[in-house]
Amino acid sequence: MKRSRIFFLFPLVFLVLGLTGFAEKSPVDKARITDPSASFFDVAARRAELASATDPRVLAALKIKHGCIDSEQPVPPTGRMVIPHHYLHASNGPTNPEEAKATIPYRKFQDAVTDGANRYVATGDHAEAVCVANLLARWAAARALLDYSYRESPQAWYQVEWTLSSISLGFSVVQSDSAIPAEQRKEILKWMHDVTEYMFDQDPHPDDHARENNHAYWRALCAASVGILTNDNKLYHRALEQYVRAIGQMNPDGSLPLEMARHENALHYQSFALTPLVMIAELASRQGTDLYSVRANGHTIADAVDFLVRASANLDLMKQYASEAQTFSIFSGKKPPAWLEFWAARHPGKPWNTLLTQPLIDSTIGGDATLYAAPVK
Repeated sequence: MKRSRIFFLFPLVFLVLGLTGFAEKSPVDKARITDPSASFFDVAARRAELASATDPRVLAALKIKHGCIDSEQPVPPTGRMVIPHHYLHASNGPTNPEEAKATIPYRKFQDAVTDGANRYVATGDHAEAVCVANLLARWAAARALLDYSYRESPQAWYQVEWTLSSISLGFSVVQSDSAIPAEQRKEILKWMHDVTEYMFDQDPHPDDHARENNHAYWRALCAASVGILTNDNKLYHRALEQYVRAIGQMNPDGSLPLEMARHENALHYQSFALTPLVMIAELASRQGTDLYSVRANGHTIADAVDFLVRASANLDLMKQYASEAQTFSIFSGKKPPAWLEFWAARHPGKPWNTLLTQPLIDSTIGGDATLYAAPVK
């Protein structure tokens, strides 16, 4: 009797292993950090390309008005980090002007760091790298971005995602400059790593993958960026696993389910969620891993971009998800999102060649995307 019970349990064990994913390896399992000094693009090679630029958009991007040196140097806020919610009610509708006021120091911080990174790429000026490092060192010494609670202020948690993404990507551009003291660099990276770990510790639902919307992707971008900077493969791998889950959770049409629940902002959040996913793919590419071709549940990231394009061209496609008129379309005539610069560089042609008509800048992904990625001729 005991023997038959044991044999009966074998199929059940293998079924459970299969359902939990234990028996199936992730497509990014073997991915590793190969170069901690690599940014999300080759800084030296890009500077050489820019020297012979003829493309009007790139030439316009090269006319940088501000760097770190001549920017406002924001002091780190003191006291508990509490930020009002972005929306006045729930997760859509009118936005809260008090949130915009509370985030001013963080946005100025992001701008100073990424403006310095921009000018450093364009000119190679050591002073810009030093300015960025000195500013980051002051915030690190103040232990900024480490005194908040998700339960007290979810918006503070979100702001940390965007600020950490911005400054870690910006620092990755200048970090190898010879004028930055090794000890200062070490202190900055330790602080960024602490901020990243604390950010993940604040997650109220750490094992509930069904709740992973764009914020989980932004945290993953921080994990990828800081993981590479600090040569932390565990952190880096966490980011890549999140990327794979995001791709695998798409609807059959390429839309991202939790972003489609955002009423009039649903299409905006489809694009917003793609921002960190594209940047994770760019970082991984520099470490020898092609996330753009990774397939999960039959999808690649291209399916999410394709849905964004199709739904922007035909907003009726959004009616199955939201009855409200959409606030966003990449064909609205307004500036398209800056992540498209990186996407278009890898996927040239329509509709990007008609959409991209001016430099695109977003401090949360390192600054001037046109300067970093657009074809120079």
